[in-house]
Amino acid sequence: MNKKNIILATLIVMAIILGIALISNITRTRNSLDKIIYDAKVETEKALISSGEMIYTKDLGAISNRPLSDANLPENTNSTQQGTIVAPKENWNIETVTAISVGNGETVPVPIGFYYVGGDLNTGVIISDEEEDKYDGITDKTTWEYTTQLKGNQFVWIPCTEEEYKKSEVWNGITQGPGTLANTGWDKTTYTSELPQIRKYGGFYVGRYEAGLAKTITEFTSTQKNTSSNQVYNKEGIPQARAGVIPWNFIDWTTSQKNSKNMYDTTSVSSGLITGTQWDVMLKKIVEKTDLTEADLTNSVNWGNHSNNSIEYKGRLARAWYSSGWYLAAFGEKTEGNTNSYSSGNGDLLTTGASGQTEKYHIYDVAGNLWEWTDEASLYKAGTASETNAQYHVLRGGECIDFSTTNPVCYRVGNGIVSHAEFSVGFRVVLYLK
Repeated sequence: MNKKNIILATLIVMAIILGIALISNITRTRNSLDKIIYDAKVETEKALISSGEMIYTKDLGAISNRPLSDANLPENTNSTQQGTIVAPKENWNIETVTAISVGNGETVPVPIGFYYVGGDLNTGVIISDEEEDKYDGITDKTTWEYTTQLKGNQFVWIPCTEEEYKKSEVWNGITQGPGTLANTGWDKTTYTSELPQIRKYGGFYVGRYEAGLAKTITEFTSTQKNTSSNQVYNKEGIPQARAGVIPWNFIDWTTSQKNSKNMYDTTSVSSGLITGTQWDVMLKKIVEKTDLTEADLTNSVNWGNHSNNSIEYKGRLARAWYSSGWYLAAFGEKTEGNTNSYSSGNGDLLTTGASGQTEKYHIYDVAGNLWEWTDEASLYKAGTASETNAQYHVLRGGECIDFSTTNPVCYRVGNGIVSHAEFSVGFRVVLYLK
């Protein structure tokens, strides 16, 4: 082989070696990129699955709350087992809700990301945002004894037609107005934004409990004096709707409304502060489905935590008293017994769902414990019916420091300015199905 051929052969060998090295480097780089892409994909899928926005097709058979379509789903009948996915009703959005049989041929829409816990339309249907709470056909998870074992936030379905979805001015034959069951004017209209889900799904979900203090907020450990400047919990956060937590008080209307909206905003459901119409429809349903009458709404002593009632509880308690001003002690350790019955307006504030006596239609603490902000506007300041003032909103339900006859569950207090916060005022969250 001559010198020229040797040089050419050498160059060819070198080119081959460089080519192999380049290909190897490209392969390693591609493998590295593929791993980065794969890891990112896995993390994204985990996040989407966790949020309920995505599901693996192969897992559909094992998951009972999100079918791909309503094809081949059984019609609901009296013999259909509770908790079964059934064919949705007309116009229900199967991308956002799952039709669940609750027995007796009754169907309820459960938003994606929530699970049917138990109950029916006569006792109250409970849902939770925690899969562990899901109905298993064995354990009755609707009882008061089981409330603190449920892990997620819970809501109760209030079925109603559009005709039934309206505010009530007359309770137990008494017309609400200044000097009777209310001390101010109030907006008697129903917001049009509330109606779409009523027309589509025939009801709404209300928080099973008063809003509980956000997990991100540390509870106070010393006695608090009730003043206009004491807004110790007037902060942004995500409320809880579970048993055994401190009810979120010392919070004004503006922050209550904001935190209610911040609780959920997914592709299937949003949340908000309970409205005046929802409060009235909830009370009507409670009277319709339980042993209460409208007389128990104008005097809610038999089922509310009011100062003139002594109720059996198991939970945590904070005593309120008056001594040249109102004071609220810090919540003590978990205990059980009876609240004190006072004649001077003092009272005992309880953690959410602490007493089975306060439960009606699987909803707790509607009567007494805390006043609850609503989205209903108060048109007038107290005693000045000619003056429109949209800065005032209506409170409902009564409180632990007042008598059940003077501040019953149906009573409207409309002189609450939006920046007002005190120890006896809290709120409740509702859901809006999409």
